[in-house]
Amino acid sequence: MPVDGGGRALEDALMPDVNSLLIATAISGLCLSFTVLLFWQVNRGSGFLVTWAVAVVALVGHVAAFWFYAQTLSPVLGTVACALLPVGAIGLYAASRQFLDNLSPVPTILWLAVPYLVLVPPVFALGYDGVALVIQNFLTAVMFVLTAWTYFGRRSEALFSLGALAGLYFLVGLSFALCGTVLLVEGQWRIGSPPSNWAEDINVVISVLGMTGIGALTLLLDQSRLAGTFQRAAMIDTMTGLLNRRALQAAHSGPFGPRKAVVLFDLDHFKQVNDLYGHATGDEVLRGFAQAFQANARNIDYAVRLGGEEFVMVTDGVSPEQARKIAERVAAAFAEITFVSARGETFQCTVSAGIAFGDDALPNLEDVMARADRALYVAKRDGRNRIETGEWRLVG
Repeated sequence: MPVDGGGRALEDALMPDVNSLLIATAISGLCLSFTVLLFWQVNRGSGFLVTWAVAVVALVGHVAAFWFYAQTLSPVLGTVACALLPVGAIGLYAASRQFLDNLSPVPTILWLAVPYLVLVPPVFALGYDGVALVIQNFLTAVMFVLTAWTYFGRRSEALFSLGALAGLYFLVGLSFALCGTVLLVEGQWRIGSPPSNWAEDINVVISVLGMTGIGALTLLLDQSRLAGTFQRAAMIDTMTGLLNRRALQAAHSGPFGPRKAVVLFDLDHFKQVNDLYGHATGDEVLRGFAQAFQANARNIDYAVRLGGEEFVMVTDGVSPEQARKIAERVAAAFAEITFVSARGETFQCTVSAGIAFGDDALPNLEDVMARADRALYVAKRDGRNRIETGEWRLVG
Protein backbone atom coordinates (compact mmCIF):
# COMPACT_ATOMS: atom_id res chain seq x y z
CA MET A 1 0.00 0.00 0.00
CA PRO A 2 1.49 3.40 -0.92
CA VAL A 3 2.31 5.76 1.87
CA ASP A 4 1.09 9.33 1.54
CA GLY A 5 3.22 12.34 2.42
CA GLY A 6 1.76 12.68 5.90
CA GLY A 7 2.26 8.98 6.63
CA ARG A 8 5.87 9.12 5.44
CA ALA A 9 6.53 12.14 7.62
CA LEU A 10 5.07 10.34 10.63
CA GLU A 11 7.18 7.23 9.90
CA ASP A 12 10.33 9.35 9.61
CA ALA A 13 9.49 11.09 12.86
CA LEU A 14 9.14 7.76 14.63
CA MET A 15 12.41 6.34 13.28
CA PRO A 16 15.51 7.11 15.34
CA ASP A 17 18.07 9.64 14.11
CA VAL A 18 20.87 7.12 13.52
CA ASN A 19 23.60 9.74 13.22
CA SER A 20 22.64 11.29 16.54
CA LEU A 21 22.49 7.88 18.17
CA LEU A 22 25.94 6.98 16.83
CA ILE A 23 27.37 10.19 18.26
CA ALA A 24 25.60 9.50 21.57
CA THR A 25 27.04 5.98 21.57
CA ALA A 26 30.58 7.26 21.08
CA ILE A 27 30.28 9.91 23.79
CA SER A 28 28.65 7.45 26.20
CA GLY A 29 31.38 4.89 25.55
CA LEU A 30 34.18 7.38 26.14
CA CYS A 31 32.59 8.56 29.37
CA LEU A 32 32.17 4.97 30.53
CA SER A 33 35.79 4.14 29.76
CA PHE A 34 37.04 7.24 31.57
CA THR A 35 34.84 6.51 34.61
CA VAL A 36 35.94 2.88 34.75
CA LEU A 37 39.61 3.88 34.60
CA LEU A 38 39.03 6.32 37.48
CA PHE A 39 37.62 3.46 39.54
CA TRP A 40 40.65 1.36 38.61
CA GLN A 41 42.93 4.12 39.90
CA VAL A 42 41.27 3.69 43.29
CA ASN A 43 41.45 -0.11 43.23
CA ARG A 44 44.43 -1.28 41.17
CA GLY A 45 43.59 -4.87 42.03
CA SER A 46 40.65 -4.78 39.60
CA GLY A 47 42.71 -5.29 36.47
CA PHE A 48 39.67 -6.41 34.52
CA LEU A 49 38.48 -2.78 34.55
CA VAL A 50 41.42 -1.83 32.32
CA THR A 51 40.61 -4.65 29.91
CA TRP A 52 36.96 -3.60 29.90
CA ALA A 53 37.80 0.08 29.32
CA VAL A 54 40.18 -0.72 26.44
CA ALA A 55 37.52 -2.95 24.87
CA VAL A 56 34.97 -0.14 25.05
CA VAL A 57 37.49 2.26 23.50
CA ALA A 58 37.76 -0.20 20.59
CA LEU A 59 33.97 -0.13 20.28
CA VAL A 60 34.00 3.67 20.35
CA GLY A 61 36.67 3.59 17.64
CA HIS A 62 34.37 1.40 15.57
CA VAL A 63 31.47 3.84 16.03
CA ALA A 64 33.62 6.83 15.05
CA ALA A 65 35.08 5.08 12.00
CA PHE A 66 31.63 3.86 10.94
CA TRP A 67 30.17 7.37 11.26
CA PHE A 68 32.91 8.89 9.09
CA TYR A 69 32.54 6.00 6.66
CA ALA A 70 28.84 6.83 6.36
CA GLN A 71 29.74 10.44 5.50
CA THR A 72 32.63 9.76 3.10
CA LEU A 73 32.17 6.14 1.91
CA SER A 74 35.94 5.76 2.34
CA PRO A 75 36.86 2.04 2.06
CA VAL A 76 39.71 2.61 4.50
CA LEU A 77 37.38 3.90 7.21
CA GLY A 78 34.94 1.09 6.50
CA THR A 79 37.72 -1.46 6.87
CA VAL A 80 38.82 0.09 10.17
CA ALA A 81 35.25 0.01 11.48
CA CYS A 82 34.92 -3.63 10.42
CA ALA A 83 38.15 -4.47 12.25
CA LEU A 84 37.37 -2.75 15.55
CA LEU A 85 33.86 -3.99 16.39
CA PRO A 86 34.59 -7.70 16.99
CA VAL A 87 37.90 -6.84 18.68
CA GLY A 88 36.00 -4.74 21.21
CA ALA A 89 33.48 -7.54 21.77
CA ILE A 90 36.31 -10.05 22.24
CA GLY A 91 37.85 -7.69 24.80
CA LEU A 92 34.60 -7.57 26.77
CA TYR A 93 34.47 -11.37 26.82
CA ALA A 94 38.10 -11.52 27.98
CA ALA A 95 37.29 -8.98 30.72
CA SER A 96 34.44 -11.18 31.97
CA ARG A 97 36.78 -14.17 32.28
CA GLN A 98 39.35 -11.99 34.01
CA PHE A 99 36.78 -10.71 36.49
CA LEU A 100 35.18 -14.05 37.35
CA ASP A 101 38.09 -16.49 36.98
CA ASN A 102 41.15 -14.22 37.24
CA LEU A 103 42.36 -15.37 33.81
CA SER A 104 44.76 -13.24 31.79
CA PRO A 105 42.88 -11.55 28.93
CA VAL A 106 45.83 -11.65 26.53
CA PRO A 107 45.55 -15.28 25.29
CA THR A 108 41.81 -14.95 24.68
CA ILE A 109 42.21 -11.72 22.74
CA LEU A 110 45.10 -13.04 20.66
CA TRP A 111 43.48 -16.40 19.81
CA LEU A 112 40.21 -14.81 18.71
CA ALA A 113 41.12 -11.36 17.40
CA VAL A 114 44.20 -12.12 15.31
CA PRO A 115 42.56 -14.67 12.95
CA TYR A 116 39.63 -12.33 12.44
CA LEU A 117 41.86 -9.32 11.70
CA VAL A 118 43.91 -11.35 9.23
CA LEU A 119 40.93 -12.76 7.33
CA VAL A 120 37.90 -10.46 7.44
CA PRO A 121 38.90 -6.77 7.10
CA PRO A 122 40.82 -7.56 3.88
CA VAL A 123 37.58 -8.99 2.47
CA PHE A 124 35.92 -5.63 3.18
CA ALA A 125 38.81 -3.77 1.56
CA LEU A 126 38.50 -5.92 -1.57
CA GLY A 127 34.93 -4.74 -2.08
CA TYR A 128 32.98 -7.59 -0.53
CA ASP A 129 31.85 -5.40 2.30
CA GLY A 130 28.55 -7.24 2.73
CA VAL A 131 30.33 -10.54 3.30
CA ALA A 132 32.68 -8.92 5.82
CA LEU A 133 29.79 -7.25 7.63
CA VAL A 134 27.88 -10.53 7.94
CA ILE A 135 30.93 -12.18 9.55
CA GLN A 136 31.56 -9.08 11.70
CA ASN A 137 28.01 -9.02 13.03
CA PHE A 138 27.79 -12.74 13.75
CA LEU A 139 31.18 -12.88 15.48
CA THR A 140 30.25 -9.84 17.57
CA ALA A 141 26.94 -11.49 18.45
CA VAL A 142 28.69 -14.70 19.48
CA MET A 143 31.13 -12.82 21.72
CA PHE A 144 28.35 -10.87 23.45
CA VAL A 145 26.32 -14.04 23.99
CA LEU A 146 29.39 -15.86 25.35
CA THR A 147 29.98 -12.96 27.72
CA ALA A 148 26.33 -13.16 28.79
CA TRP A 149 26.67 -16.89 29.41
CA THR A 150 29.86 -16.37 31.43
CA TYR A 151 28.13 -13.95 33.79
CA PHE A 152 24.91 -15.97 33.88
CA GLY A 153 26.81 -19.09 34.93
CA ARG A 154 28.04 -17.28 38.05
CA ARG A 155 24.76 -15.55 38.92
CA SER A 156 24.61 -17.28 42.31
CA GLU A 157 27.37 -14.92 43.51
CA ALA A 158 25.18 -11.84 42.92
CA LEU A 159 21.83 -12.88 41.49
CA PHE A 160 20.41 -9.50 40.47
CA SER A 161 23.59 -7.81 39.23
CA LEU A 162 25.04 -10.76 37.32
CA GLY A 163 21.63 -11.81 36.00
CA ALA A 164 20.85 -8.30 34.73
CA LEU A 165 24.33 -7.94 33.25
CA ALA A 166 23.96 -11.25 31.42
CA GLY A 167 20.57 -10.14 30.10
CA LEU A 168 21.94 -6.88 28.70
CA TYR A 169 24.89 -8.60 27.02
CA PHE A 170 22.49 -11.12 25.48
CA LEU A 171 20.17 -8.41 24.11
CA VAL A 172 23.05 -6.50 22.54
CA GLY A 173 24.38 -9.73 21.04
CA LEU A 174 20.93 -10.58 19.68
CA SER A 175 20.70 -7.18 17.98
CA PHE A 176 23.99 -7.82 16.15
CA ALA A 177 22.75 -11.27 15.13
CA LEU A 178 19.67 -9.60 13.60
CA CYS A 179 21.89 -7.26 11.58
CA GLY A 180 23.88 -10.17 10.20
CA THR A 181 20.75 -12.19 9.48
CA VAL A 182 19.12 -9.40 7.43
CA LEU A 183 22.24 -9.00 5.28
CA LEU A 184 22.49 -12.75 4.85
CA VAL A 185 18.84 -13.22 3.90
CA GLU A 186 18.88 -10.32 1.44
CA GLY A 187 22.14 -11.54 -0.10
CA GLN A 188 23.87 -8.18 0.20
CA TRP A 189 27.43 -9.20 -0.57
CA ARG A 190 28.63 -5.94 -2.16
CA ILE A 191 26.94 -2.88 -0.69
CA GLY A 192 29.32 0.06 -1.12
CA SER A 193 27.74 1.98 1.75
CA PRO A 194 26.66 1.41 5.35
CA PRO A 195 23.71 -1.01 5.52
CA SER A 196 20.41 0.70 6.27
CA ASN A 197 17.49 -1.42 7.48
CA TRP A 198 15.24 -1.97 10.46
CA ALA A 199 17.74 -4.31 12.13
CA GLU A 200 20.46 -1.64 12.04
CA ASP A 201 18.11 0.89 13.62
CA ILE A 202 17.19 -1.53 16.41
CA ASN A 203 20.85 -2.39 16.93
CA VAL A 204 21.85 1.23 17.46
CA VAL A 205 19.12 1.83 20.05
CA ILE A 206 19.82 -1.40 21.95
CA SER A 207 23.58 -0.79 21.86
CA VAL A 208 23.26 2.70 23.34
CA LEU A 209 20.92 1.62 26.11
CA GLY A 210 22.56 -1.76 26.67
CA MET A 211 26.15 -0.53 26.92
CA THR A 212 25.10 2.24 29.32
CA GLY A 213 23.47 -0.34 31.59
CA ILE A 214 26.40 -2.72 31.18
CA GLY A 215 28.82 -0.01 32.28
CA ALA A 216 26.78 0.84 35.36
CA LEU A 217 26.39 -2.81 36.38
CA THR A 218 30.08 -3.50 35.79
CA LEU A 219 31.02 -0.73 38.21
CA LEU A 220 28.40 -1.93 40.68
CA LEU A 221 29.83 -5.46 40.62
CA ASP A 222 33.37 -4.21 41.08
CA GLN A 223 32.39 -2.06 44.04
CA SER A 224 30.39 -4.92 45.56
CA ARG A 225 33.38 -7.21 45.26
CA LEU A 226 35.64 -4.56 46.79
CA ALA A 227 33.24 -4.13 49.71
CA GLY A 228 33.20 -7.90 50.16
CA THR A 229 36.99 -7.95 50.19
CA PHE A 230 37.05 -5.33 52.94
CA GLN A 231 34.40 -7.25 54.87
CA ARG A 232 36.40 -10.48 54.65
CA ALA A 233 39.57 -8.64 55.66
CA ALA A 234 37.75 -7.39 58.76
CA MET A 235 37.18 -11.04 59.71
CA ILE A 236 40.86 -12.04 59.50
CA ASP A 237 43.55 -11.75 62.16
CA THR A 238 46.42 -10.05 60.35
CA MET A 239 49.11 -11.56 62.57
CA THR A 240 48.26 -15.23 62.02
CA GLY A 241 45.88 -15.32 59.06
CA LEU A 242 43.28 -17.07 61.21
CA LEU A 243 39.73 -15.85 61.63
CA ASN A 244 39.14 -13.31 64.40
CA ARG A 245 36.56 -12.87 67.15
CA ARG A 246 34.19 -10.94 64.89
CA ALA A 247 34.13 -13.82 62.40
CA LEU A 248 33.57 -16.31 65.21
CA GLN A 249 30.58 -14.42 66.56
CA ALA A 250 29.09 -13.98 63.09
CA ALA A 251 29.41 -17.66 62.18
CA HIS A 252 28.36 -19.26 65.47
CA SER A 253 25.64 -17.07 66.91
CA GLY A 254 23.20 -19.97 67.13
CA PRO A 255 22.72 -22.64 69.82
CA PHE A 256 25.30 -25.30 70.69
CA GLY A 257 23.97 -28.85 70.81
CA PRO A 258 25.59 -31.81 72.60
CA ARG A 259 27.93 -32.64 69.69
CA LYS A 260 29.23 -29.12 69.15
CA ALA A 261 32.29 -28.11 71.17
CA VAL A 262 34.52 -25.17 71.93
CA VAL A 263 38.22 -25.80 72.49
CA LEU A 264 39.97 -22.83 74.09
CA PHE A 265 43.78 -22.72 73.72
CA ASP A 266 46.20 -20.54 75.67
CA LEU A 267 49.97 -20.53 75.02
CA ASP A 268 51.92 -21.36 78.18
CA HIS A 269 54.28 -18.71 79.61
CA PHE A 270 53.86 -16.50 76.56
CA LYS A 271 54.66 -13.32 78.49
CA GLN A 272 58.02 -14.82 79.41
CA VAL A 273 58.70 -15.52 75.73
CA ASN A 274 58.17 -11.84 74.95
CA ASP A 275 60.28 -10.74 77.92
CA LEU A 276 63.18 -13.12 77.20
CA TYR A 277 63.31 -13.12 73.40
CA GLY A 278 61.46 -9.99 72.30
CA HIS A 279 58.09 -9.30 70.74
CA ALA A 280 59.25 -10.14 67.22
CA THR A 281 60.07 -13.66 68.36
CA GLY A 282 56.78 -13.76 70.25
CA ASP A 283 55.00 -12.98 67.00
CA GLU A 284 56.78 -15.92 65.37
CA VAL A 285 55.52 -18.16 68.18
CA LEU A 286 51.96 -16.99 67.53
CA ARG A 287 52.32 -17.71 63.83
CA GLY A 288 53.88 -21.08 64.60
CA PHE A 289 50.90 -22.07 66.71
CA ALA A 290 48.51 -20.86 64.01
CA GLN A 291 50.25 -23.11 61.48
CA ALA A 292 50.09 -26.12 63.82
CA PHE A 293 46.44 -25.26 64.51
CA GLN A 294 45.44 -25.15 60.85
CA ALA A 295 47.48 -28.22 59.91
CA ASN A 296 45.97 -30.47 62.58
CA ALA A 297 42.38 -29.28 62.87
CA ARG A 298 39.80 -30.66 60.46
CA ASN A 299 38.83 -28.66 57.38
CA ILE A 300 35.36 -28.13 58.83
CA ASP A 301 36.66 -26.90 62.20
CA TYR A 302 36.62 -23.17 62.89
CA ALA A 303 40.11 -21.91 63.86
CA VAL A 304 40.15 -18.47 65.49
CA ARG A 305 42.58 -16.19 67.25
CA LEU A 306 40.74 -14.37 70.01
CA GLY A 307 43.60 -12.00 70.78
CA GLY A 308 46.96 -12.11 72.53
CA GLU A 309 47.95 -15.72 73.08
CA GLU A 310 44.36 -17.03 73.15
CA PHE A 311 42.91 -19.16 70.36
CA VAL A 312 39.66 -21.03 70.00
CA MET A 313 38.36 -23.87 67.86
CA VAL A 314 34.68 -24.58 67.25
CA THR A 315 34.13 -28.16 66.15
CA ASP A 316 30.83 -29.80 65.30
CA GLY A 317 29.64 -33.38 65.01
CA VAL A 318 32.20 -34.79 67.45
CA SER A 319 32.24 -36.80 70.64
CA PRO A 320 34.25 -35.67 73.68
CA GLU A 321 37.00 -38.16 72.79
CA GLN A 322 37.18 -36.92 69.20
CA ALA A 323 37.38 -33.30 70.33
CA ARG A 324 40.18 -34.19 72.73
CA LYS A 325 42.13 -36.01 70.01
CA ILE A 326 41.95 -32.99 67.72
CA ALA A 327 43.18 -30.74 70.54
CA GLU A 328 45.96 -33.22 71.36
CA ARG A 329 47.17 -33.23 67.75
CA VAL A 330 47.33 -29.45 67.72
CA ALA A 331 49.15 -29.30 71.06
CA ALA A 332 51.63 -32.05 70.15
CA ALA A 333 52.46 -30.46 66.79
CA PHE A 334 53.05 -27.09 68.43
CA ALA A 335 55.30 -28.62 71.10
CA GLU A 336 57.55 -30.08 68.39
CA ILE A 337 58.31 -26.71 66.79
CA THR A 338 61.75 -25.28 67.58
CA PHE A 339 61.85 -21.49 67.59
CA VAL A 340 64.99 -19.38 67.17
CA SER A 341 65.34 -15.94 68.75
CA ALA A 342 67.08 -12.95 67.17
CA ARG A 343 70.16 -13.84 69.25
CA GLY A 344 70.18 -17.39 67.94
CA GLU A 345 68.72 -19.01 71.06
CA THR A 346 66.48 -22.01 70.47
CA PHE A 347 63.44 -22.91 72.53
CA GLN A 348 60.11 -24.72 72.40
CA CYS A 349 56.67 -23.83 73.71
CA THR A 350 53.58 -25.63 74.95
CA VAL A 351 49.89 -24.88 75.07
CA SER A 352 47.04 -25.62 77.44
CA ALA A 353 43.43 -26.17 76.40
CA GLY A 354 39.96 -26.36 77.86
CA ILE A 355 37.11 -28.17 76.15
CA ALA A 356 33.38 -27.61 76.64
CA PHE A 357 30.32 -28.91 74.82
CA GLY A 358 26.84 -27.64 74.28
CA ASP A 359 23.95 -29.69 75.63
CA ASP A 360 20.24 -30.30 75.28
CA ALA A 361 19.55 -26.88 76.79
CA LEU A 362 21.19 -25.41 73.65
CA PRO A 363 23.42 -22.75 75.22
CA ASN A 364 24.93 -20.01 73.08
CA LEU A 365 28.56 -19.40 72.13
CA GLU A 366 29.37 -17.19 75.10
CA ASP A 367 28.01 -19.75 77.58
CA VAL A 368 30.03 -22.61 76.10
CA MET A 369 33.16 -20.45 75.89
CA ALA A 370 32.75 -19.61 79.58
CA ARG A 371 32.68 -23.34 80.37
CA ALA A 372 35.76 -23.91 78.21
CA ASP A 373 37.49 -21.04 79.99
CA ARG A 374 36.84 -22.69 83.35
CA ALA A 375 38.29 -25.96 82.04
CA LEU A 376 41.31 -24.03 80.73
CA TYR A 377 41.79 -22.45 84.16
CA VAL A 378 41.98 -25.94 85.68
CA ALA A 379 44.58 -26.98 83.08
CA LYS A 380 46.67 -23.89 83.89
CA ARG A 381 46.28 -24.35 87.64
CA ASP A 382 47.33 -27.99 87.51
CA GLY A 383 50.62 -27.41 85.72
CA ARG A 384 49.95 -26.24 82.14
CA ASN A 385 50.74 -28.25 78.99
CA ARG A 386 47.40 -30.01 79.52
CA ILE A 387 44.00 -30.47 77.95
CA GLU A 388 41.16 -30.36 80.45
CA THR A 389 37.61 -31.59 79.98
CA GLY A 390 36.91 -32.48 83.57
CA GLU A 391 39.95 -34.76 83.71
CA TRP A 392 43.45 -33.83 82.66
CA ARG A 393 45.91 -35.52 80.37
CA LEU A 394 49.56 -34.56 79.78
CA VAL A 395 50.33 -33.73 76.16
CA GLY A 396 53.37 -32.71 74.18
